[in-house]
Amino acid sequence: MQHNQKKSDGLAALLAKGLISYSEDNTAKQLGDRTQYVGMSDIGKGMECIRSAVAGKAGMLPKPDTNDLLVMSSTEIYQTLGRQIVLQRGHWLEAGLEKALSATGVNLVPQLEISVTWNHIPIKAHLDFTMVWAGKKPAVRILELKNNQQIPDFLYASYEAQLYGQTGLLKSCWSQPCFSVEQTNGLQIHGATFPEIMQQLFGITLPLSPDGVDIESWVLSISMSRVKPFGPYLPDNSSLNTCLAVAKKIWTAKEKIQSGLISINDLEYCRGFHPLCDWCDVNEDCPKFMGKDITNLDTGCDRDLKELARLKDNLKDLDESIKIIENRIKKTYFLANKAGDNTWLTTDGFRFKVSTVAGRKTLDQDFLVKELAANLDETAVRSIIKQSENTGKAFERLYVSKINKISNAAA
Repeated sequence: MQHNQKKSDGLAALLAKGLISYSEDNTAKQLGDRTQYVGMSDIGKGMECIRSAVAGKAGMLPKPDTNDLLVMSSTEIYQTLGRQIVLQRGHWLEAGLEKALSATGVNLVPQLEISVTWNHIPIKAHLDFTMVWAGKKPAVRILELKNNQQIPDFLYASYEAQLYGQTGLLKSCWSQPCFSVEQTNGLQIHGATFPEIMQQLFGITLPLSPDGVDIESWVLSISMSRVKPFGPYLPDNSSLNTCLAVAKKIWTAKEKIQSGLISINDLEYCRGFHPLCDWCDVNEDCPKFMGKDITNLDTGCDRDLKELARLKDNLKDLDESIKIIENRIKKTYFLANKAGDNTWLTTDGFRFKVSTVAGRKTLDQDFLVKELAANLDETAVRSIIKQSENTGKAFERLYVSKINKISNAAA
């Protein structure tokens, strides 16, 4: 049994090593050396946390050492593999989405690059997908793919900044030789205007000015089973100027760090809780998480925290398995009970049915205030409601955050 577990761990480690190597090669081919320019995703990140954005530009991101996988525990190997799958799943979805969109016959450009220099700052935008229509009503649609384990109700500000930056640059650089594509329709084109790119790729004619063109950008948030579009985002000079200001802030801070004038922890950081903090590559010594270091104390905390993380991962898998089976049973019930009479279905050992359960009842305070305010002062009504509230007993809650170490590459 132990021998088989070692084999299993070895296979998982091999896959993790391959994913890490592929990610590094693919990023270099598609995006080049990201320390040499400010990208739209950097600007989006800078909207949330300047410290995190600047660390990437200053070459301070940790570089994975695939040799470490050889000495990792089973838990650490699978945690590394799971992280890589989440990070790279978007690239796999992107390849599939490209084939799906191409099958519609639309004029589609994957990974269109816009490259400009603004106030001596190199800025690039890489558009996941650009769809173009010519004719009497020319239109451009930018699609930005976001891979989410759970589809959010609202977009993060960082995503929205990225979209406004992309549409703003597309419109402002339309007639400038700022656009490039790699191997679209077998062509490589560098340093052309947007209309020239479309003429060479698809033989279509677009106006020399973007003023009459319908330009929108959208985010496609994709999980393993759902897709939700967010948009549209339109070209807006004010939003573009905000993005450029953040780019300047990032680049200036990068140069100061590399000149030794400041350190990474002198920069602003995300003060409140943000769901992306756990995925930040430089959260190890972030001032937000500074506390007492008990590394040298023999408390067993690190071991217990690793075990807790493993058990929680198992719980997530169990919850997902339960949902899948429950949904399958529900579908079976509705197919077998087409009369819809809420009857029980019986098996050898169980009987089951699907019923509609009433939703939770809540108190609409605004409606209550509005109704009572007809006879009472609104302030008095709200005071009465406030006095009627009960606060539950305080309880303890455990917060656990993974440490991602900072690289010394820029030192």
